[in-house]
Amino acid sequence: MKAYVSIDIEGLPGIASITMVTPTRSQYSRGSKIMTSIAKEIANLLFENGFERVVIADSHGYMTNIDYLEMPRGTSIIQGYPRPYSMVYGLDKDFDAALFIGYHTAAGTIHGFLDHTMSGRVFHEIIVNGIRASEYLLNALYAGEKNVPVILVAGDEYLRSDVQKHTPWTVFIDLKKGITRYAARFDSYEEVIDKLRKGVQIAINRLKRGEAKPYTLDKPYQAIIRVRDTLLADVLEIVEGLKRIDAYSFEYIAESASQLLAKIEEISFIGYGVDALKNIIR
Repeated sequence: MKAYVSIDIEGLPGIASITMVTPTRSQYSRGSKIMTSIAKEIANLLFENGFERVVIADSHGYMTNIDYLEMPRGTSIIQGYPRPYSMVYGLDKDFDAALFIGYHTAAGTIHGFLDHTMSGRVFHEIIVNGIRASEYLLNALYAGEKNVPVILVAGDEYLRSDVQKHTPWTVFIDLKKGITRYAARFDSYEEVIDKLRKGVQIAINRLKRGEAKPYTLDKPYQAIIRVRDTLLADVLEIVEGLKRIDAYSFEYIAESASQLLAKIEEISFIGYGVDALKNIIR
């Protein structure tokens, strides 16, 4: 069997400050060490439960957070940014299962630790078919179109309700619980690994019994995309497929999850450019 693991950082235990998630910040080395250790543990748990190949997608920030030298035999690692489809690049029908580790809550979640969706700098909110979308939901939709079920999601406790509502067959493991945007509570590393061990076993048993399903929504997807800056919104008016509906919001109709993710990524890049432009105007 072959597993795809997308791993983010904000939903990991031990991550309790914005200083731990960005390379230029003071405690980033601690965050990178935690992310590497969790990635290694997940890979070994999957090997213990019958998987032969584990592909790990480093899915935070510049996407070079995991120490390659620590990865066990049998793993492949996807690193670097930008890359197509961001957190799920390379996920295709050849995989038996996907796992999302260290995932955080959608933008606008009360008490969610570092809550955001795709880019906190660019997006205020993304709604798909009337559902406020988190990165979990968008990436699960992409996986579903590749006929790959998401068997386990692990991260901020406040993400649990989304997972249980949209993919009830998915095992959810709480790795932490947000207190405020910049504070969280988590158990000891050993206890967290024990929970992951049990969760992975349950998830694989569900997969083998045929209970895990690819996630789907009715097509076409109607997305409402709200950005944080009216200057960015002004610039986006000329982007093909976007229909401006108010000062901050656009409607976008997508025929596939890959098309939707591509448009979100395109808006992100434009947003970074607009932000850079604002910073150089003196």
